[in-house]
Amino acid sequence: MQLQAVTEPSAQSFVADDGRTLLFSCEDFVARICQGDGCFVCGASPATHPFNDEHIVPRWILRRYRLFEKEITLPTGERRRYGGYRVPCCVACNTLLGERIETPVSEMLAGNFAGVSERLQSPTNKELIFKWLALLFLKVHLKDKVVPVHKDRRLGSSVISDLYDWADLHHIHAVARAPYTGAIVESMVLGSFFVVEVDDVTSADDWDFVDLTFAQAIAVRIGRVGIVAVLNDAGAAESAWSHRLKLIDGPISGSQFRELAAMFAVANDAILVRPSFGTLIIEGRWVVLFAKVPPELQMADFSSEKFGHALLFALGNTLSTIEVDGSRNPQVVAEKIASGRVRFLFDQNFQFRKPSDLIRREPRQ
Repeated sequence: MQLQAVTEPSAQSFVADDGRTLLFSCEDFVARICQGDGCFVCGASPATHPFNDEHIVPRWILRRYRLFEKEITLPTGERRRYGGYRVPCCVACNTLLGERIETPVSEMLAGNFAGVSERLQSPTNKELIFKWLALLFLKVHLKDKVVPVHKDRRLGSSVISDLYDWADLHHIHAVARAPYTGAIVESMVLGSFFVVEVDDVTSADDWDFVDLTFAQAIAVRIGRVGIVAVLNDAGAAESAWSHRLKLIDGPISGSQFRELAAMFAVANDAILVRPSFGTLIIEGRWVVLFAKVPPELQMADFSSEKFGHALLFALGNTLSTIEVDGSRNPQVVAEKIASGRVRFLFDQNFQFRKPSDLIRREPRQ
């Protein structure tokens, strides 16, 4: 039996006898996918293969919540119509993603929270959702190649992705394209993952999405189902916050949901000895994604300042709906949140705060 193990970022690509690239080297990934125009799944060129556009927010979500004509707010404050928020993809891979990821995920996330939550207890279903989250995260950031930093073009022509080190997405790319490579994904490759019921009375929408790019944390709400994950921590953030997560004994608000995303992000950032990820290729055709995890989780001390900035970013365009210390002035609210002392999930005694409590009184410091 021939085995080839590669610790990411890999030094060279591996192409199977059937022509599929089972593993992109980090250099190829950056050149062909991130900086080039290759299909983000298989790497094919639009000069040789038919292409169409893949919706970043899947069509089934746009249909379910009638979002096609509504707008998404980008990190720069620019607004784009959901229906036109897409990235290029070859036709074959677009079809494959629909069949192997989007259709089964849409079925898994249909129905009430209790039913969805029960289905997500299955390791197989959790793995599928994790691949879906990795795919969503990847598409969002590839789109940033063409999203200007400044709405006023006189201020410069830089794009959001100019801030990225594309190598940071190499592992996420391997997970997102696992349905194409047929990769077996070891359990520790799956990062932190938490499912919670969300009751957001401040929003008329049943869909929410936030990602904290550099911490590779993502939060997605579909109806009353909220999913928070970290894509590259081998479960460290979930473990670090387990003592708080178990205190949540009911639905949470939209602000509390975004606070969870900030909590996971700062925990991931605080890991001192990080897990590493690799790809094992067997007999030139079978692929296994694996993780090397330190024997002990070591984390830096909690930083209120880092948490405050993460929470402020996570809350984003929802600041206008938030009241802190009797103020609804967005600038005042932002300054207080950035201080790192504002909490929505728990009170000063670390008791879980029900969404109804937040409506009656502002978050405490």
